[in-house]
Amino acid sequence: MTKLSDQEIIEELLYRFADKRRILDEQKRLMNELRIVNKKLGTSEALKSHFLSNIKNEINNPLSSILGLSRNMSVINNLDKDKVKSTSDLIYSEAFNLDFQLKNIFAAADIEAGESHPTYNKTDIHQIIDSVIASYDHRARRKFINIEFTSESHDSNKPLYFYTDSQKLYLIISNLISNGLEFNHTNSVLKVITNVNSDNTLRIDIIDYGIGIEKENQTKIFDRFFQLESGTTKSHSGQGLGLSITKALIDLLSASIFIDSEPNKGSKFVLIFNKPNDSEITGDFSGEGNEFLFNADETF
Repeated sequence: MTKLSDQEIIEELLYRFADKRRILDEQKRLMNELRIVNKKLGTSEALKSHFLSNIKNEINNPLSSILGLSRNMSVINNLDKDKVKSTSDLIYSEAFNLDFQLKNIFAAADIEAGESHPTYNKTDIHQIIDSVIASYDHRARRKFINIEFTSESHDSNKPLYFYTDSQKLYLIISNLISNGLEFNHTNSVLKVITNVNSDNTLRIDIIDYGIGIEKENQTKIFDRFFQLESGTTKSHSGQGLGLSITKALIDLLSASIFIDSEPNKGSKFVLIFNKPNDSEITGDFSGEGNEFLFNADETF
């Protein structure tokens, strides 16, 4: 056995000490990463719990209103015409809000489960936008907001065909128009503009003139459950789910979304859709994509 010199022993010890230090540093790094992950998990669980607690109201409140209003109409005799119209308008508004919330919740569930896949069909973009605008007419009238729909490349009163997933596009447009109406000022305007670019991409702009979004929040608003306002004193409805669903659906369609906004100067959401590959197109014609979760003629 060869006897090590003092110098060799010192070098070996130094090497082992350095190796130990590297191992300890690596363990420390992993522990820090684990603490960060645990913190994120804790935050995520807290957000989910907060969301589930709040979304209960988003479902219970309109459902309770529908039940109460419809019961009042059924038990009271000789309702005058104006009273019947007012009550039926309220019932429709609450049913619409409930249907919209459920569509977003179910879309989120499908995305989480990996069961949401695009189906590309020949779609009339203008028909979808007209349908969404019509469905939000009651909310627009309530805030005296005029929704203006124009097209830079086509007559907005005529069809504009593009290959996309009509139902996903309908929900995307619905969420952005709902968002625009919610955060726009009373007695204002909401603009929807379509354009087919020279590279055959479809562009849709949705512009409001409301409260706007701070620069640092313009990416956060697409985070699940994030809200610009929170707590019992918040002045706007919703639970921060719609824009995250919008972003997830846009990603599924390999599209893009951009924001141009300043506080108190409104917001512009720009959507860019690419034409899918021929192999992704089914060849079928798609309707407007507006389907209630429960159809009137559906049998149970």
